[in-house]
Amino acid sequence: LISQFKTAEAALRQSGAIVDAQQFANDYMMDCPRAMERLVRIGVPATVVHSTTDNHNESVHVAEAVQHFITAMDSLKLEQRAVDEIHPLISDLVGALSRVQGLPPDHEAKTKLLRWLEQLNAMRAADQLSEDDARQLGFDLETSYTTFYRFLHS
Repeated sequence: LISQFKTAEAALRQSGAIVDAQQFANDYMMDCPRAMERLVRIGVPATVVHSTTDNHNESVHVAEAVQHFITAMDSLKLEQRAVDEIHPLISDLVGALSRVQGLPPDHEAKTKLLRWLEQLNAMRAADQLSEDDARQLGFDLETSYTTFYRFLHS
């Protein structure tokens, strides 16, 4: 649904029918702060941001999170810079971290990666991360992985 929203919003913006989704909501006095946060600011479902752990297969959830960390870090090392290449990797990583039981919602890894999701979501799919942004994302992924690893050993 979010991708359909993004497609419809882009078409309406291009045609000049709306300025942006936030302005549309203001014009029609729509009071939906959570929806605007999910659709416009973060760009991922609430289940990705908030834990929906089912208490089963905890080791699988940890392994998936580690796998997503490695994949995201490797993609940057392989010079992937396009938003449409990076966003799904960070989104999957945040989702995997949300499924790890006991990981606090304000854990450093989750908060850093959510900020990156917000930043990537504000960009167009064809946009490229600058070299500085790619380096910062790589650093944030490394430090997030380290704090996640420490959490697992605590």
